[in-house]
Amino acid sequence: MASDLYGVQTFVRDRNGKLAQGRFTACKDADEARRYAEARVAQGYAVGSAAFLRRGGGEFDEGEAITLETYGAVPPGVSDQLPF
Repeated sequence: MASDLYGVQTFVRDRNGKLAQGRFTACKDADEARRYAEARVAQGYAVGSAAFLRRGGGEFDEGEAITLETYGAVPPGVSDQLPF
């Protein structure tokens, strides 16, 4: 069954200083995702984070991903998905 999923993907630096995916956290709505993403960076848990919506996702992460907001350092492809 397809549904909308809000979440936050954090980004950290690997041993070579390159951005790598950190922890993913599911959220109940867009506002919670934005607050959580901002807090992860502000509190120093991640160098970057992205709040996003995955619309129509299925069992295998199918569907359209829409980046709602980014904070700190994120890979270029993530910020390119911003809806504005």
